[in-house]
Amino acid sequence: MKTLMKLTKTSILEAIRLSVFILLIVGLSGTTAVALDPMGPPSTNIEHGQFSIGADFSHSNTDLELNNGVWTEYLDGVFYDWGDAVDLKLKDLEVNRGYVRLGYGISENFEAFFRIGGSSAEFGDSIWEDSEEFESRAEPALGFGVKATLFDGGNFKFGGLLQTNWTGFDGKLNASHWAASDFVEIDMVEVQIAAGVTLMLSDNVSIYCGPFAHFIDGELDDTFSAVDTGTGGLLTSRYLWDIEENSTFGGYLGAKMELSDNCFMNMEFQHTSAADAFGMGIAWRF
Repeated sequence: MKTLMKLTKTSILEAIRLSVFILLIVGLSGTTAVALDPMGPPSTNIEHGQFSIGADFSHSNTDLELNNGVWTEYLDGVFYDWGDAVDLKLKDLEVNRGYVRLGYGISENFEAFFRIGGSSAEFGDSIWEDSEEFESRAEPALGFGVKATLFDGGNFKFGGLLQTNWTGFDGKLNASHWAASDFVEIDMVEVQIAAGVTLMLSDNVSIYCGPFAHFIDGELDDTFSAVDTGTGGLLTSRYLWDIEENSTFGGYLGAKMELSDNCFMNMEFQHTSAADAFGMGIAWRF
């Protein structure tokens, strides 16, 4: 029986070299590293009328701006006081995401895709700078996007993509010396817009790269309660900030490998001055 695998020894070596190169970049990029989703090649991967199904994974680390904050206080459930909260920078928000991805070739050079999966997040010592740590539960995540090939020169392609995702994180913010935990909720909508080139190195291996823009809109809600020393009542405080991206523009580099006629995988590294992400995916065409 003929095997479906068509990678030659040369192609395998090329794929390994590219994978190691990308992983080295990730390792050397430092910890300046929200939750960037894998983008893949900035051109279509499936033909008109084809479907694809696969899995995507990403790990990202970012700094976020918390602006336009307000705080309110309730004493025994009755409004007590309010005011403006200072702007903050949320440092090193780490997010892991996993998706099932379904795509469809709408036309010869245009495809759309939908993602559904889960995500989790954590950060430490950023809001109160009191050695506190946040860890979310596994939460649902949704995303969708489109890709277009604008120029196809055979071994060279130019195209673009637009994708968006929604994620919410709920969890406890706590420190070992606190009497009780804060309850934190994070809701974010992200948009990534990219353009770039895909260069075929062989029949089975290609590299892709290009610039991209990353936009974030969301809110962070921090609520905690303590006994009021003056009245002896229960004082509940709520802080609410708008989330904004700390850096909008960046670049990405990746490699795509055709494992068979109907199966391909890719891995990539994304970078802005405030965020780093590593992503990978595998998909089957049918």
